[in-house]
Amino acid sequence: MLNRRGMTLIEMLIAITVFTVILGGALGFLSRQSKSLDQNSVDMGMLQNLSFAGALLEQEIRMAGANVPFKQPVILYAGTTSFIFNSDYASNTDSLFAVNYNPGLPAGQVNALVPAQKFTLSGTSPAFAYPDSSYFAPGGGGVNSPAETTAWFFQLDTSTTVANDYVLMRQVNNATPEVVIRNVVQTSGRNFFRYYFKNIPAAGLSSATLDSVPTASMPVVHTAGVHGSTLDVGASLKADSLAAVEVAFSVTNGLTGSLLRTRSISFMVAMPNIGTKKVTSCGDAPLLGTALSANWVVDNTVTPPDTTMVLTWNQAVDETAGEQDVRAYVIWRRVVGATTWPEPIATVAAGPVSPSWADTVRPYTLPGYQYALAAQDCTPTLSASVTATPLVGP
Repeated sequence: MLNRRGMTLIEMLIAITVFTVILGGALGFLSRQSKSLDQNSVDMGMLQNLSFAGALLEQEIRMAGANVPFKQPVILYAGTTSFIFNSDYASNTDSLFAVNYNPGLPAGQVNALVPAQKFTLSGTSPAFAYPDSSYFAPGGGGVNSPAETTAWFFQLDTSTTVANDYVLMRQVNNATPEVVIRNVVQTSGRNFFRYYFKNIPAAGLSSATLDSVPTASMPVVHTAGVHGSTLDVGASLKADSLAAVEVAFSVTNGLTGSLLRTRSISFMVAMPNIGTKKVTSCGDAPLLGTALSANWVVDNTVTPPDTTMVLTWNQAVDETAGEQDVRAYVIWRRVVGATTWPEPIATVAAGPVSPSWADTVRPYTLPGYQYALAAQDCTPTLSASVTATPLVGP
């Protein structure tokens, strides 16, 4: 006969108790595993933020100066929280020189801006506006420079209540700045950006060193509108000597107190394109693109008054932009009514922002003189000439 006796009440209570203990332990284990997984996910997110921002910063800073025409400044602003530079980093056409090709980029983010688009660069203090000059690609024809302006800057995050919480921003030309990563804090005792320049010693001394720019000397700003111009000296020239950028920042998990987690990164980026000059062509007829003025200048401080014919003109198109190969200006003079030009009477070296030449011959009476001007490149090849016929007397 089968034994059909069931479990007693005590046995059921013992079984339920054991099951409850086991279930509680299992749920606790799962809870701890879930929290650990969440923490690992947060930590992985922090590391991904560090890796993504660090890699993109290094990649773009290293390309500063790539395919930038000589007259266009490379580094515009180098501050503790902002670094702004020019480079042909991206193109929406199949360019042979741009670092990246992206056909979906808007036209306003793949070329240099012109003075009519001058705007205040983000993250600059004191505010710095750019550009105040036009920059053209080598080769002539007045083609706008392909090098756009890229700004990287850290600014306080107003969307969070955490003190000293920054957001890393990126801006191309005058487009709306975009957020790269949030939950950024400044690494203790470090600037976000630190800069190094080549210190060239005097002849006979040790080799050049890479020295850091003191924080008190920042920001370094390229105040001259044209690189290599007569105004590109002093503080402006310092921007052209920068050779490397050190980046340092930390990211957090966005929490506070005992739940706060922080990860830091620091790296140095060399800028090999700084100080290199893009080779320009020389041989095509240079573009003059300016008129010639001829006026009498009277010096009444002497007796009798001294009268001189002064010729003035603007710099040629191919001196400040285009092929950038103008080396001199050639001047001719002939009697009004003559049909041919004799040999040139003067050659004026290129370089001055406001070129001029004074003629000591004073044809006061009719028929007077006529003048012609042409630009000359290094082959030498002459541009088309322009003429001026001044009044006969002062």
